[in-house]
Amino acid sequence: MATAPQLARYYAQALTRVAAAPGADGSALAKNLIAHLRATGRMKLLPHIARSLKEAHARQGTLSGVVEVAREEERDTALAEAAAAGVHAKTVAVNPALVRGWRARSAGTLIDRSAKRSLIELYQRITSA
Repeated sequence: MATAPQLARYYAQALTRVAAAPGADGSALAKNLIAHLRATGRMKLLPHIARSLKEAHARQGTLSGVVEVAREEERDTALAEAAAAGVHAKTVAVNPALVRGWRARSAGTLIDRSAKRSLIELYQRITSA
């Protein structure tokens, strides 16, 4: 017999597959899921299913490419350079903490071409000498 987290993961995977189908209605899926859980006496699984869906969504976000730029003006250049480096990003976010340049994350890989990173490396070389 599967444990509650395993069952929740199975429900979340099934929901994700059904929701990805063309013409799927999210509110109808939610209502049907709740009705099914209530009928089978598994309402306690609902928070676990929600957690599994959030984890899957977060995992999907880290697998798809994301580019962070210091300013909006650097967006197109950063996307082109990231693509040349092997990161094909779907989203671009402005991160003012970068000072200048860009960072790209995809499938657990980080490519950091920011001025902030360059300054940190310069500081480390100066202080370690």
